[in-house]
Amino acid sequence: MNGLYAFGLGARRGVAAKDIVELVRRVAQTHRVDLREAKLCALESKAEEAGLHEAARQLGVELVFLPLAALRARKATAATHSPRVQALFGVGSVAEAAALVGAGANSRLVAPRVTTPVAACALAKRGDEENS
Repeated sequence: MNGLYAFGLGARRGVAAKDIVELVRRVAQTHRVDLREAKLCALESKAEEAGLHEAARQLGVELVFLPLAALRARKATAATHSPRVQALFGVGSVAEAAALVGAGANSRLVAPRVTTPVAACALAKRGDEENS
């Protein structure tokens, strides 16, 4: 069942696939998530980022791009609030909001964002009432 989990990504322009792959694998391993049950979610403004597409291919997961308005609608449920990211995007954490939106309306954050110098990754799980 694809989509039980959503990895939300925030990344600098030109991010390398290996940086995303390493970060997602680290978060997946920490939280014992099978990547076959997950997808990657990022802002639609990152749709041309070759590194994201290549990372999804290497990980064997679906890559979904989400509109900023959808992320803003879930910003209150994010755990992290970066003033810089808030000023740029209107959400405290792009990665956390993307994970929550990607996992569905009743999703919950499993892991707040983990950051590297070039990317951030958060993990959300689909809500129980969406399992049927």
